[in-house]
Amino acid sequence: TDPSSDTVSTADKINERETEEKEKPLDKENALVPTPQLAMSSADYRVTAGDIYTLAFAVNGSAVSYVVPVDASYRIRVANITTIGVAGNTFLRLKQRVEELVTQNYPLSGVQFALTSPAAFKVVIDGEVKETAIKQAWALSRLSDVIAGTLTDYASVRNIVVTSEDGKKNTYDIFKASRFGDLSQNPYVRPGDRITVGRMTRKVTIRGAVERPGTYELLEGENLKRLVDYYGGGLTERADTNRMELSRTSEQSNPAGEILYLDGTAIASDYTLVC
Repeated sequence: TDPSSDTVSTADKINERETEEKEKPLDKENALVPTPQLAMSSADYRVTAGDIYTLAFAVNGSAVSYVVPVDASYRIRVANITTIGVAGNTFLRLKQRVEELVTQNYPLSGVQFALTSPAAFKVVIDGEVKETAIKQAWALSRLSDVIAGTLTDYASVRNIVVTSEDGKKNTYDIFKASRFGDLSQNPYVRPGDRITVGRMTRKVTIRGAVERPGTYELLEGENLKRLVDYYGGGLTERADTNRMELSRTSEQSNPAGEILYLDGTAIASDYTLVC
């Protein structure tokens, strides 16, 4: 069945062109193209299986160079010095560790450590998607990047579960990331992640004299006041709350839908929307 849906229109004393917001992940065009320069300039780039690094320094006046690949064990050989574990390191932290090791063993060697080729990997996307998909990503791909273009009309962007390779599950709300810049809700994906998109249950469109007209996915317990103040950004100066119209397009007791007329008390009392 379709998610329940209400449309709330707040009358305006003058007719103005509306610009509606749509809740949707970032477009593919916004996904970052993998390059060593971008990875090395990002403080949060994490070392990833498949990365290839180059280590160069001088020994007794002679230049030496090593190719340093990272495999799934996340252990690398630092020249002929030692082997270290690199899981969980950022590039900057790894660079610091490697250069310190080389300098301790070969003072004044002019050591340099650089990322030559960033890794690519695949993640699985299932749930409320057009079809289960396997998409390529890299260490600076965010959740919104990889799910773009995969969602159905009934997909929730507020209930997305990411199961990591070790079985740990976390739930994310991309609305909070796109609206408020909370990037903790739009994390970088990692090798072996499985992304499961939930199904939307409540969708409401608000039009008219609010700061942010648009279509929003409401959470359980959120109703008219929350819709107007939080999602809609509040009423505009010209809002006439004595002429509010609620169009209910889907309800079990009345499949044909209905139109209700509300006034300002409905906002103050947090009028219940379809759930």
